[in-house]
Amino acid sequence: MTASRRALVLDLALAATGLTVSLARSWHPETGWLHADLWPLAVVMLAPALIPARRAAPIPVAAGLMTAALLGLMLGRVEWFLVLGCALALWSVAAMRIRFAAAGVVLVTVALPVLASARWKGTIWSFFDNIHHDPALVEYRGQLVEGASYGILEADLVRFQSTYWPWWLSALLAAVWLTGFAVRRYRGLPPVVSTQGTPGDWLEALRGFAASPENRLWLDAMLAISLTALQLVDIRRGQAYGLWWVAPDWLIYTIVAMPLTLVLRRILPVVPCVLLAAVCIPAFWAADDIPFLLAALAIALYSLGAHRKLLLVLPVATVVIAAVPVLSRLAIEHYQVQLWFFPVIGQTIDPEIPYGPPLQYGYEYFRVSERIWPISLSLALALTPLLGVLARLYRRNRAVSLREAELERRTAEQDAAQVVLTERSHIARDLHDVVAHAVNLMVIQAETGPDLLERGDKDVLAGFQRIGDAGRRALGELDRMLSALRDADGMPDPALAPQPGLADLPRLVSDVAHDGLAIELDLQGDPDRPPAGHQLAAYRLVQEALTNVVRHSGATKVTARVDVRDDDVLVRVADDGRGFEPEVAHSGGRQGLAGMGERVRIHNGELAIDSAPGRGTTITARLPLVTAQEAAR
Repeated sequence: MTASRRALVLDLALAATGLTVSLARSWHPETGWLHADLWPLAVVMLAPALIPARRAAPIPVAAGLMTAALLGLMLGRVEWFLVLGCALALWSVAAMRIRFAAAGVVLVTVALPVLASARWKGTIWSFFDNIHHDPALVEYRGQLVEGASYGILEADLVRFQSTYWPWWLSALLAAVWLTGFAVRRYRGLPPVVSTQGTPGDWLEALRGFAASPENRLWLDAMLAISLTALQLVDIRRGQAYGLWWVAPDWLIYTIVAMPLTLVLRRILPVVPCVLLAAVCIPAFWAADDIPFLLAALAIALYSLGAHRKLLLVLPVATVVIAAVPVLSRLAIEHYQVQLWFFPVIGQTIDPEIPYGPPLQYGYEYFRVSERIWPISLSLALALTPLLGVLARLYRRNRAVSLREAELERRTAEQDAAQVVLTERSHIARDLHDVVAHAVNLMVIQAETGPDLLERGDKDVLAGFQRIGDAGRRALGELDRMLSALRDADGMPDPALAPQPGLADLPRLVSDVAHDGLAIELDLQGDPDRPPAGHQLAAYRLVQEALTNVVRHSGATKVTARVDVRDDDVLVRVADDGRGFEPEVAHSGGRQGLAGMGERVRIHNGELAIDSAPGRGTTITARLPLVTAQEAAR
C-alpha cells in the first residue's frame, strides 16, 4: 500500500468513526438534538463524511466542516470531531498556492464564525419550532382533559444563545494552516493542488474519488452508518413527541439496524432489498413518516438494478415492491398479526376476539389500522430499480465507447508510425542517392588531380574548389534530410545528433516551456565536471520528466534542479499537475518511468517518485560520481 493510499484509508477510517460517534449520540440524544429541526441536525450528524474528500477539495471541505461545527454549537455543544476534521482540511489547504490558501483560511476561520455570531440569536430560535409550554386543556371525546405539551424548554434556548464560538479555536485552526505551510516551505515542496481552484475542478476530483473501486466499500459503510444514525435519531425524536410508543424495543432496534445491510448493496443487493422491505411494514404502522427507512429501501432497489442482470432484477423488484402493500393490507385485517408486533394494543381489550370491526379492539388498534401502505409509494419505489438498470446500461455503453475510442487512437498512432517509417525509408533512399552522387563527384575530381598539376596552379585551385563545393552541397542535403528525422515533439533523433550534456539543459527548458507551462531551471555546480555518461543520464532524466509533464500532468509550473556536488549529481523535478499512482503507471504502459529507473541503475544511483492523484509529482534521482569500490580504496 502506497503512502497516499494509507493516508486516504486513515481519512476514511476517521470519517467512519465520526459517523459512528453520531450514531452513538443518537441512542440517547441531548436536548438540542431531540427538539431541533431535522435539516441542521442532519448536517451536523453527516458532516464527518466530508473528511476523506479533504485532499481533492480542501477549501469546500473545510468550509463545510466549519459550518457544521457552528450548527452543532447552536444545538448545544462544540462538536470536537468536526473541529478535528476542519483542522485536517486546513492542513491540506496549506498545499495550495498562497492566494487560494489565504482566502480559504480567512473564509473558514474568520468569515463563517463572524457571520454566524452576527445572526446567532435569531438563527437559534429558528431551529426550534416546538417550544414547551405549560399543559393546556384540550377536548377529547367530548370532555376537556389536560393535554401534553412537547418541545424544548425556553431555559435551554436561553442557554444556547449565551454560547458563542470561541475566538481561540479559530486562532488554533489558523495556526494549523500556518504550520502546514511552514513545513512544506521548509521541505521545499511545491504547491500540489493549485490547479484545483474552481468548483468544476473540485467536482471532477470528488467524482474521481467516489468512482474509485478501492473506496466503494468504505463509502457504502459510511452510507449505511449515516442512514442508521438518521433513522435512530428520527425514532428518538418521534418518541419525544408521542410517536412510536406502541412499538416494543426489539422492533425499534430491528428497524434501526436494517440500514446497515446497505454495506452489501453491491455484493448481495437482494439481501438489503428483502430485509428493508420487511421492516418497512411494521415501521409504517408505528409511524407513517419513515423517510430514512424509505430512502434506504430506494437505495437498495437502485443497487439491485445497477449491479445485477435484468433477468434477476425484474422478478425480485416486482415481488418486493408488490409484496409490501399486499402484506400490509392482509396483516391489518388480522388482529393477531398486529398483536405480534405491538403487544401494547392488547392491554385494554379481550385478546380472544378473533376478528371484528376495529372499534371493538380499542382506540390504538384503530389508529394503526388506518395506516395502509399507499400504492403511490410503491409506484415511486418502482422507479428506483429502473433508474439502476439505466445507470448500468449507461456505464456499459460508456465503457464500450471508451474502448472503441482507445482502439481508434491506437490505430491512428500505428498508422502515423507506419507513415513515418515509410517516409524515413524514402529519405534513406534519397540520402543514399545524394551521398553517392556527391562522393562520386569528389572522387572524380580527386582523380583528375595529377592532370591538373600539369596545367598550372589555377586549374589545381579550381579543382579543389569544385571538390569543396560538392562536399558543401552534400552536407547541406544531409542536414536538410536529417532534420526531418525528428520525433513528435520536434526533438532530433538521438541516434543522429551529438549526445547532449548538462550545458544543454537551458536550451531543453526553453524548447519545452510555453505560455501555459512555466519551467524554472536551477543548475548548481560545474556542469562540465561529471563524466559524459553521467551528464547524458542527468539530461535524459530531466528530458523524460518534462515530457511526462507536457503529455500527462496538465501542470502550470515545473521546478527542475540539477546540483553537481563533489561525489554525486542530484536531479530533482517537481510539478503541480494532477499526479498519478506510480505503481499503476508502471503497470499501465508508462515506459518512461522504467527508462528512468534503468538509467539510474546503470550508474548505481537512486530514484524516488513521489506522486498521488491531485497532489503533483516530484522525481528525485541521485547519480554517484564515485563507485563503492573507488570509495573503499
